[in-house]
Amino acid sequence: MKQTTKNAGTGVALGMCFGVAVGSAIESLGIPMGLCLGMLIGLIIGANKDEIVNKQVAEKGYKIKAIEKKEGSNEYGITLVDNQGSERTVSICSGTMETELFKVGDIVFIDEDGDIEQAFDEDQR
Repeated sequence: MKQTTKNAGTGVALGMCFGVAVGSAIESLGIPMGLCLGMLIGLIIGANKDEIVNKQVAEKGYKIKAIEKKEGSNEYGITLVDNQGSERTVSICSGTMETELFKVGDIVFIDEDGDIEQAFDEDQR
């Protein structure tokens, strides 16, 4: 089964930025130390989220079955089907649809807020 690593990569990049910002306030070895610590913290946080995503994908395996634009609103109804064949419909706004670029057949996960997100980067699909 495919494993996602997109959150770990994002965490490292954000951690490096934060670490350099904090490290620049400290003299001498601040930037290299901040860079290393930020990268490490970002990797740990991102890898933890990837573990949660991979676990849900293995257990549920939500796949997009259908995408429908709701009449008279800026929302989309997305029908998901899991490994057992159970269907679930979620609503997302058009802004999320434009940024995530969901397509029928995409594997997604449901985050702690009940929103759906891509489980894999474009090159991992």
